[in-house]
Amino acid sequence: MKPIHYLTIVGTLTAIARFGSFQREVGRQLESRYRISPTHTVATRTALPPSLNSDTARVDTAATEIRWKGTKFGKRGAHAGTLRVRSGWIDVRGMQPRSGRILLDMRSIAVTDIPRSDMVPRRKLLEHLVGEEFFAVSRFPTAEFTIDRAVDLGANVFRVNGRLTLRGVTKPVTFDMTLWSYEPTALRATAQLTFNRMDWGVAFRGSRLTNDLVDDDVQLEIDITARGSAS
Repeated sequence: MKPIHYLTIVGTLTAIARFGSFQREVGRQLESRYRISPTHTVATRTALPPSLNSDTARVDTAATEIRWKGTKFGKRGAHAGTLRVRSGWIDVRGMQPRSGRILLDMRSIAVTDIPRSDMVPRRKLLEHLVGEEFFAVSRFPTAEFTIDRAVDLGANVFRVNGRLTLRGVTKPVTFDMTLWSYEPTALRATAQLTFNRMDWGVAFRGSRLTNDLVDDDVQLEIDITARGSAS
């Protein structure tokens, strides 16, 4: 078999099993609808254990959206999908996020860029995502974000330092969160996080070529709605 034929076959098989692309802005110009006071305390706060009071709001799992994006062949190809939140809470005091925990339901991984009419490639991509080579959902049915501390950058934007637990591996992550609205009964925030999948062991086993065809970075776009007290 000629090399060009081999690479074509490898590329075709890999293409249906990869993350992909979507083009959306994380804030989606929400500021005109969800505006809060620009007054914040410019300080770094260390996360505290969940304080089950009026400042700790439960994540509304039905209203919260998580969209994933991954690319391949040096961003020349892509796939996209969604992920649901299983549970979570966020503690905001003095108009500043202090701590939080969001549990992701890895069993809810869905593919959105391949039409439902293309049943075979859609099914094969999903099988790869939930399988042992990627997220090993049968062994690790949940993933977790924690917010450890946040620094006020101004304009309702906070630099969040936290941790991501995926496939049983926990590593620090840093991302920006925009707090669009906050009051005792409702919270709205958006964030965009990019992480290197290889750091969490999300990779084909024993195949350098296959892993090289898929870009390392995975992007998560998060739109959080939290309501009421967690008490």
